[in-house]
Amino acid sequence: MEHQNSVVSSPLVRGESFTLSALADTYMAGYKALDPYFGSRLQFFVEILGSKNACDIDADDVQDCLDILTNRGKLHNRGGTKPGGEMTKVNKPLAPATVNRYRTSLQAVLTWARKKRLMPKGWTNPVNDTERLGEDNARTRYLNTDEYERLIKMARISCWNKLTALIIMAVTTGGRKGALMNLKWQDVDLDNGEAFVHRTKNGEPFVLVLLPELVAELRRFKAGTKPDELVFCGQNPCRPMNFTKAWKRAVIDARLEDGPEVAPKDRLCFHSLRHSHASWLAKQGTPLLAIAESMNHKSLAMTKRYAHLCIDSRKEMLRKTFQGGQMMTQGA
Repeated sequence: MEHQNSVVSSPLVRGESFTLSALADTYMAGYKALDPYFGSRLQFFVEILGSKNACDIDADDVQDCLDILTNRGKLHNRGGTKPGGEMTKVNKPLAPATVNRYRTSLQAVLTWARKKRLMPKGWTNPVNDTERLGEDNARTRYLNTDEYERLIKMARISCWNKLTALIIMAVTTGGRKGALMNLKWQDVDLDNGEAFVHRTKNGEPFVLVLLPELVAELRRFKAGTKPDELVFCGQNPCRPMNFTKAWKRAVIDARLEDGPEVAPKDRLCFHSLRHSHASWLAKQGTPLLAIAESMNHKSLAMTKRYAHLCIDSRKEMLRKTFQGGQMMTQGA
């Protein structure tokens, strides 16, 4: 399984046994999702169980792999982001969420094989009989209005002239970083205040609503661009801008940098702007279902993390409805 578009010389046949390695090759040949690390996570299992018949893998095999993964911990690629670099241990544990993602990757491939009727009748996915680790790594950091204004003020004097528009778009649309950085001008309709995301993290298209303030910012640097150029590019119009330094500088200058006493999951990062979008909506009393739609969440369970911010608006709703026992009196 060298890369996701490799050609499989021996296609899998129903009723015939095949190894996990062959299954992985077939699956990755047609893989079209956006997760760039799916293949490497699957490769971890292939290196251990690749020669074993896929239908013979049991829960003990899977759990042994997960135990090996947990004991191994994090790895560092000395080649940077380039594939094929030398991987070395860094003596840091993997987060439970990361272990769960490895587990889910194998689970997805085996489930795909079952749906394609490649597995024997009565076969059950062995990953289902392993335990999913508890997670407590949901980021809770979001900006209040004063912090947001300070960040925008510093972004306006950034060395990258598009940082202000990117921050405004992230907060007002709730769009994920990947979706925003891959927007092309042909996807943006400034006249109607809309931007079309062809494929989101959950694999579905989505329309972002562009408010007038954001439209005005985008018009500032649209002149002279071509439809197939990226909106948030650097000098190369076909490559997303690496804005890490500009972002960190703006955060520091806006006095928003968190100290070492703050847990890593609670520190301000670019994804915090997406949380700000949902949190502000929740504080204004927006129903969770509407917040989920604005965030393009597939499940309402993902949106419930913001439910506690709705308490003030819920109190006001209850006061208006039940204040002074009016409903009780009317119903008597």
